[in-house]
Amino acid sequence: MLLHASVQAETTSASATQFEPAFLTNGSGQAIDLSRFNNRNVVAAGTYNVDVFVNQTWQGRFDLPFKADAQDRDAQACFDTAMLERLAIDVQRLNREIRDRLEPQSACLALAQLIDDASSRFEFASQRLFLSVPQASLKRNARDTVDPEHWDSGVTAGFLGYNFNLYGTRNHQQAQGSLTQGYLGLNSGLNVGQWRLRHDGALTWNNQGQQHYQSLASYAQRDITPWTSQLTLGEAYTSGELFDAVSFTGLRLASDERMLPNSLRGFAPVVRGIASSNARVIVRQRGVILHETTVAPGAFEIDDLYSTGYGGDLDVTVIEADGREHGFSVPYAAVPLSLRPGVSRYSATLGTLRNPQLDSDPVFVEGTWQYGLSNMVTAYSGMNLASGYGSGLLGGALNTELGAFGADITQARTHLQGQGSVQGQSLRLSYAKTLAETDTQIALATYRYSTSGFFGLEDAHLQRQYQRAHGDSRSFLRQRNRTTLALGQPLADDYGQLHLSASAATYWNRSGGDLSYTLGYSNRYKTLGYSLNASRERSQSGRSDNTLYLSLSLPLGGERLQSLSASASRDNHGRTHGQTTLTGTASADHSLSYGITTSHDRADDQRNSTVSTNTLYRGSNAELSASLSRGSNTSQASVGVRGAVVAHPGGVTLAQPLSDTFAIVKAEHAQGAHVSSSTALKLDSRGYAVVPNLTPYRRNTVSLDPKGLSTDVELQVSSQQAVPRAGAIPMLEFKTSSGRSAIIHARQRNAAALPFGASVVDETGKEVGVVGQGSQIFARGLQARGNLQVRWGETSATACMFAYTFPATKGASGETPRLSATCGTPSPDQPLPEA
Repeated sequence: MLLHASVQAETTSASATQFEPAFLTNGSGQAIDLSRFNNRNVVAAGTYNVDVFVNQTWQGRFDLPFKADAQDRDAQACFDTAMLERLAIDVQRLNREIRDRLEPQSACLALAQLIDDASSRFEFASQRLFLSVPQASLKRNARDTVDPEHWDSGVTAGFLGYNFNLYGTRNHQQAQGSLTQGYLGLNSGLNVGQWRLRHDGALTWNNQGQQHYQSLASYAQRDITPWTSQLTLGEAYTSGELFDAVSFTGLRLASDERMLPNSLRGFAPVVRGIASSNARVIVRQRGVILHETTVAPGAFEIDDLYSTGYGGDLDVTVIEADGREHGFSVPYAAVPLSLRPGVSRYSATLGTLRNPQLDSDPVFVEGTWQYGLSNMVTAYSGMNLASGYGSGLLGGALNTELGAFGADITQARTHLQGQGSVQGQSLRLSYAKTLAETDTQIALATYRYSTSGFFGLEDAHLQRQYQRAHGDSRSFLRQRNRTTLALGQPLADDYGQLHLSASAATYWNRSGGDLSYTLGYSNRYKTLGYSLNASRERSQSGRSDNTLYLSLSLPLGGERLQSLSASASRDNHGRTHGQTTLTGTASADHSLSYGITTSHDRADDQRNSTVSTNTLYRGSNAELSASLSRGSNTSQASVGVRGAVVAHPGGVTLAQPLSDTFAIVKAEHAQGAHVSSSTALKLDSRGYAVVPNLTPYRRNTVSLDPKGLSTDVELQVSSQQAVPRAGAIPMLEFKTSSGRSAIIHARQRNAAALPFGASVVDETGKEVGVVGQGSQIFARGLQARGNLQVRWGETSATACMFAYTFPATKGASGETPRLSATCGTPSPDQPLPEA
């Protein structure tokens, strides 16, 4: 046998692997010392910065001490009380003797010494430590919880995002029919410590000399972690959950649901039951398993189900240890304001209204509160106060077997000049349900009615301003009631889906009303997708527009991701429109995409045919776009560029369009490496790149692909995880080792091949390579010149040395130099000739 190996299920001790030297003489006739290969790399004692996973869930990156054990070749990670707490291990469940051993400040014990049936596995190459811990020894936390201790505030950095577009049209039938318009959207920010400063604005102009800059928002923001909230100072917007959203200048403190784990966001009922033994509990919804866990005998509670919208009641099955089964059902339907039992949400705003139609900036205060009382009831309330205005809201959401109901009423009082105070109410009702028998989805049905004396905050101040200016009681358009409905009905045997959406509204100071609805059907035949929609819109003037719309889509497959789509529409006035579009990518990495469209319109006696094309290039530093079209009467052209400039401790880096939360990657000497989490993103010439979007308060994995890297550079780690706060800019540094590399064909003085598997070390004793087949050595980490020693034993008779010097001129880009050498005792200054 060539090798014999003993492998253990858990890598807690070195696994022996024996090689037979007789098979590896390579014709040299010399004995080879392969003892260093008989065991894998042994973990030496010391402190390592490692990613720690507990039962496959990442817990964070820590500096952990590894201590040697006389019974084990590997040093083992050891833990003190503080580290066990950080890893969510319940120290109080350890036996008394173990807790006593942990009391001294210097105490540090291996996991196997702490918890029965626990084990660890250390991946040295990736610096990852995997711990397997029985569930009973862990603290009970919601699934996917990330300890706020690991939330990264990032580095001090600034950025300027831009979105530039230049658009030109020309009407061929008019002498002065040309129009050129420009748009420059800007979003900028500066992060200092916990604070995030932001400004958003837009500049527009045209060839007629008109230009305008509009400031959209300028604010400072930071987390208030103990309250899972965000504090905002400056120009911002209210959420619009209970009251109408308004723009304000001031301060706002509000709950941020993003800080909660996914298993606590939105609404899902708490499942409670009783098990007679160590039982499996399976939770299903419409036949799909949502959650499965093992519970101890007695009462159990599952309160971390993921929210699934309006999806239907939960079926719970309890399978006892002896195979007996019993089950029950939990009603599950939710309207948007439903919360889990015990979860609360609040907001408090103090500021001045920002509305360009108002002559002044009235001060107002707004407060809201929501609380999940039980699986069935969520209560909420709010108030709005300003000069001459006040309103209060009270409501609740109810989860029942008949569906989810929401109801609230708002009472408002407004002081109007010459009329005194007027009062009014606004009633809002909502309903959501999935009918299990027919799988009908009533996504949301709402009704809102407002009396004539009801005003919202902004409407009240606009009305007060109008009366002060004109001295009469006429008012602007105000809604009286509004009804919306959305239905979805899957058809049996994969016959597609029907859907209906409708809305209607009437107004207090305008006759007539608005009505619109759409009825549609969609399905797929093999790879061909198709849909048919009929819609009707009626405005307050009584005019009705009926439209029939048909669309087809066909993916063409292939590496270029091509697809073909077509659509046609016709309305009751005889107007028709048809178009065909081909889209795809023009590069292997999908960085260059394109679309070609032909369309035809007919209205009355006028006809217009148009051919248009558009392209988009996604580069590491920006996105470039262009479009061009030509029709019977008009032509159009546009160019655009989107991107950002980021200033950080390492310098200035150009970036793709940014989201609010992004990261900076640093990998010295690794220019050109791909960042696998983003399309067409590579490290620049200094080894930096900006990952344009991360999800705040969640684990984000950022990886570097070493493919295409110079052989002179080695990534010490190719993947990292980041858990940024909202708006944070973390710096992720990937350690690298660099040095020149070469393929060296070396032989002994008697022309014999060097022993296969012999070690190659530099002047410092660092191993830089191993002799491979054909007496060839691939060595990395070399200087421009130096000496290398080949060792295949413990004596001077089983070693030789040669000098090397890289040629002054480099070969083709990316090509590894090939050198040749005679291994003896040459002069250190003797250069190696090229092979």
